[in-house]
Amino acid sequence: MHQVLTLDHTGQPRHWISCEDAVTYVAKNLVVWSLGKSIATFHGGFQKDGHQSIIETPPIIAIRGKPFNYEKSGKVLLTNKTLFARDRHTCAFCGDHFSEKNLSRDHIHPVSRGGRDVWTNVVTACIPCNLRKGNKYLSQAGMELLYVPYEPNHYENLILLNRNILQDQMDYLLNGVPKHSRVWQ
Repeated sequence: MHQVLTLDHTGQPRHWISCEDAVTYVAKNLVVWSLGKSIATFHGGFQKDGHQSIIETPPIIAIRGKPFNYEKSGKVLLTNKTLFARDRHTCAFCGDHFSEKNLSRDHIHPVSRGGRDVWTNVVTACIPCNLRKGNKYLSQAGMELLYVPYEPNHYENLILLNRNILQDQMDYLLNGVPKHSRVWQ
């Protein structure tokens, strides 16, 4: 089943929730506004007049409350799962696609040589390519990167976290993904 994209009341995306959780916000009248056609319908009890209550869940809901604090909560956590998703499970050296179990994190500037474990210094590598590079610099290993690493923003991270995104949700999130820094020239 699809997930619902939650926003704060200003329209800043927060996170994904289940349709069941979204209908709870709707029922408690905590949804300030919503976008898109209903993706789930929940049937409740019967009224005195015999009609059954119905609550529909839209794909995007803005929830009443404090605005989302990007400085505190908007930083994308660097994990192998988020790294592999950013790089689309593609080895930065050979260009082949692999399952997670056959991938590893490679530090362009090796940690053993003062490199840091940050988004702009790591790429996805298949195990054979990572072993070949070892703790050497790219030039020492005779290897080149096929793509440039970057730090994904909060909007892009939400896209990476949910690969079953509806068109309304994708359109909304893509408005917050920088166009200039994601294009290989």
